[in-house]
Amino acid sequence: MDKDRVKKLCETVLDISFSGTTLKDFEMLPTFQYDNVLEKWVPDSYSLFIHINSPNLREKPYGPVQIKKTLEGLLGFECCVDFT
Repeated sequence: MDKDRVKKLCETVLDISFSGTTLKDFEMLPTFQYDNVLEKWVPDSYSLFIHINSPNLREKPYGPVQIKKTLEGLLGFECCVDFT
């Protein structure tokens, strides 16, 4: 999975659905699950850790939970979202 493409997709979603928010920090890490047949850990998916700049948080009708749910629904990856 190309980290730069996923980051660009996240930026696009933020720009379209959550105006005024921008990515401050972005990290994409692989996740693993244990395969009992192979008896080893195998690649499973990815987790995204996203830190967002958002001016005027009190005026925004959305928060980290709404952004997290939107990104997870779109990407299918677990996301951890936090505001600055």
